[in-house]
Amino acid sequence: MGKLFDKRWLGDQLVAVVGLLVAAAMAALLGVVMLVAERVDESASARERELMQAAVLGLKQKIKSDLGSFALPDSGLERPSDERSRWLHRHFGARLYQGGRYNEAHIINPLGQTLYSSLNGSLVQKQDSEGIDQRLLSLVALVRANFEHANVIKKLLAADAGERPPPPTSVFRAEFVRVNGQPAIAAVVANAPVFARSEERIYSPPLVAVVSYFDQQSIDELQSDVSVTGLRFSETAAHTKEETGISVSMDDGSAPLMLFWHATRPGTAILERIAPALGAITLFFGFVTLIVLRTMRASTQELAVSERRAVEMAYRDPLTGLANRLRLVETLREQIPALAPGQKLALFFLDLDGFKDINDTLGHPVGDELLAMVGERLEGILGSKGMTVRFGGDEFALLAPISQTDEIGRIAERIIETVRQPVIAGEHVLNVGGSLGISLAPEHGREPEELLRRADIALYRAKSDGRGTHRVFDPSDEVVLQSRRAIERDIERAMWHDEFFTVYQPLFSADGERIEGVETLVRWQHPERGMVPPGDFIHVAEKSGLIVKLDEWVLRKACEHAKQWPDISVAVNMSPSNFRHCNLAERVKRVVEETGFDPRRLEIEITEGMLLNANDDVLFDLQELREFGIRFAIDDFGTGYSSLGYLGSFPIDKIKIDQSFVQNLGVKEDAAAIVECVARLGRALGLSVTAEGVETAAQHRFVRAAGCQQVQGYLLSKPLRPAEITELMCKPAAELQRA
Repeated sequence: MGKLFDKRWLGDQLVAVVGLLVAAAMAALLGVVMLVAERVDESASARERELMQAAVLGLKQKIKSDLGSFALPDSGLERPSDERSRWLHRHFGARLYQGGRYNEAHIINPLGQTLYSSLNGSLVQKQDSEGIDQRLLSLVALVRANFEHANVIKKLLAADAGERPPPPTSVFRAEFVRVNGQPAIAAVVANAPVFARSEERIYSPPLVAVVSYFDQQSIDELQSDVSVTGLRFSETAAHTKEETGISVSMDDGSAPLMLFWHATRPGTAILERIAPALGAITLFFGFVTLIVLRTMRASTQELAVSERRAVEMAYRDPLTGLANRLRLVETLREQIPALAPGQKLALFFLDLDGFKDINDTLGHPVGDELLAMVGERLEGILGSKGMTVRFGGDEFALLAPISQTDEIGRIAERIIETVRQPVIAGEHVLNVGGSLGISLAPEHGREPEELLRRADIALYRAKSDGRGTHRVFDPSDEVVLQSRRAIERDIERAMWHDEFFTVYQPLFSADGERIEGVETLVRWQHPERGMVPPGDFIHVAEKSGLIVKLDEWVLRKACEHAKQWPDISVAVNMSPSNFRHCNLAERVKRVVEETGFDPRRLEIEITEGMLLNANDDVLFDLQELREFGIRFAIDDFGTGYSSLGYLGSFPIDKIKIDQSFVQNLGVKEDAAAIVECVARLGRALGLSVTAEGVETAAQHRFVRAAGCQQVQGYLLSKPLRPAEITELMCKPAAELQRA
């Protein structure tokens, strides 16, 4: 019995020991699993808190992006108060509110006056600062002070002169504050113009101030960005054990705003799934442990994949799927130092010609589809041998390693030819062109920004040389660019210092005995360079956008001078750039009314090309001015792509036969037929016909016999000063012919 007891006891002890060992092993295993699950939950929660913190801060960047896309042209700000408010609401407030993000929007001028306000997308008629939260007004004052302290405009002028790299062109500040007791983001931006592409402003700009409350839309947006559920805002730190959260410090010193959401607990979820197996089948101890490890590994891999995907998105253009500017700059920084002797990197900077017209006439969806298809085609040129980049807007860049110089031309021609191929977008067949600027590393620089800048300079020369071509950067290009910018600055200064003046070339009746009108021409007496030919500054004014201001100045002078000549009309040339700016009709009518000129005596000369590219807005402006009494003439008729269609569709009163046809009379066989054909066409359509460039008596006799109602040219009179026009009009008909 004793031995049996001893064996049983030993057996019990062994069973107990084994049981204890198994229990200890199971407990240890369960403890390890629970500890791992807890750590995974903590890691996931920490990651979510980091992402949520970044997403909350990202709301400021989204507001900055939204406000940066709005330009406030002088034409809108200079309107009467009521009309200005409605105009700003239509072009700014209502469009800004379409996304539903903004609860308040204000535009405040440098004097602190409120030019425009809207609440929840509705225009506020009473424009003052009483209804604006004091914190927002303080932020406005801070941004104004920062903008002026930063000397943004002076720095931009210095950058234009090539003294330093271009600085930021805006001052933006956003803060987390409480507005009317409700947590919100208050943001203010001051935008300065980009002088290379728009007219220079030398005054402090209006400020745009907005308020975006933390509301249900903010909750939905943050939940979507971070992929969480149950997100809520709270004024206190109280929350359930299932929730995790962050605190958002308020910039106005008020209590922090708390954000809580249902914590994602991948570890707990896994533990709940394997717990029944752990409790029921001890034999699957190792197997269950393996599953746990594998599952945890899968969770870790999923987090890593998500992180890699987020990084990849930061380097990709969402529209085309191509690499973006950030990725290009980093690639240049990596590859330039690694270049072997004799090896080069070619940077091809592409700008689409004609894209803006498509975008304006057919809409942004069609424009986006065009960009995506062009990007796909461009990517196929280099393939894996290079990089294709959507740089922004209608600009692309291609980066390719080269060993032979002749490769540059072949790649450039292939790029241009690829872009020229028609693109079918829905029911539209779209045609665009492309101009290329090329810079080489290390020849033209070893820094990414320097290569990009010089490729852009080469692109400017390609566009100046006629578009649809490519140019490799040459150091002389910088001299040309600096000269162009110097002329731009001189043009702006000249308008302030009355260096421009107008002359007038008479338009005579067909017999040459009566002055029926004058054409206004602009001249520039430079204090250092003397008389500057129009060909040296008109095209610079066109490209820089200064032509709009110059044309308005010429129109005003013409109206003032022509009031002395009550019996004749005055013609003024209008650049196509004017028709791409808002409210042309209103600007012209304002000048006419301010000068007291009779609009029925005003004639605006436009080009064929402008009509061919015109959209509904241009037609509306022409019709509005026609109803006001102004007449329209097509200048240099026959030199462009003439079409009977636009002669019938637009309110045209006169066509002017280009002087090249008149001067070829008796020189080229077809010149006479062309002049006669245009004269007959004008009569058939009920249009007046003027022959330009009449310099000989034979030319005068021919155009008169062909049926031209008016003649103009040096045979009859050169361009004259206003006083000379007055003197000429006092002469009898016989003396006019002798003159």
